[in-house]
Amino acid sequence: MEQWPRRAQFKFFSGLSFPFYNVTTSLDVTTLHRHTKARGLSFYYALIYATLHVMNGLPDFLYKIRGEQIILHDHLDPSFVVPNGDTHLLKIVNVPYGGTLEEFCSRCSHQVAVQHAPFPAGTEEARDDLVYISCLPWLSFTSLSNEMDCNPDDSIPRVTWGKYEARDGRLLLPYSVQLNHRLLDGWHLGELVNGVQAFLDAF
Repeated sequence: MEQWPRRAQFKFFSGLSFPFYNVTTSLDVTTLHRHTKARGLSFYYALIYATLHVMNGLPDFLYKIRGEQIILHDHLDPSFVVPNGDTHLLKIVNVPYGGTLEEFCSRCSHQVAVQHAPFPAGTEEARDDLVYISCLPWLSFTSLSNEMDCNPDDSIPRVTWGKYEARDGRLLLPYSVQLNHRLLDGWHLGELVNGVQAFLDAF
């Protein structure tokens, strides 16, 4: 801790019982949508891949709080929501991040198909090397809140996006990110969002 450059900021925001903040912005997903449609890939899984690709390349997102200690993971995996079969109920699925976009989408499809339980096992839920991801494909939004315990040590980012809309020939999608201010500031959020946009534009 004494060698960590962020120790002063960490201690400052540790005085809050709710040190979390949430920002909703827009992503231009025109090129990603075109790429996935042309190759028969899931747009949802592809945007999960893009988010994890960028986040795993930003070392500050890999720090996690465990009591009085700060630990550093080598990478994060997505824990995402999908419909549970033909019902309106949700299912949460954890999938290892890695490989190409095509390999990741295939791995997501397989895990969704073979997991019959609505939630991962308890040991999986206890992990802190995850990114919680959800989607509201039925509507667009300009603000969002997340369900969570008021545990200041919660270090798991929460990323949610909504329905994309056509504007001036482009597809714009609301993209919400919730972070723990003890670990990450607005600058880090900017690195993430701008990085994801740059990744999407490269398709």
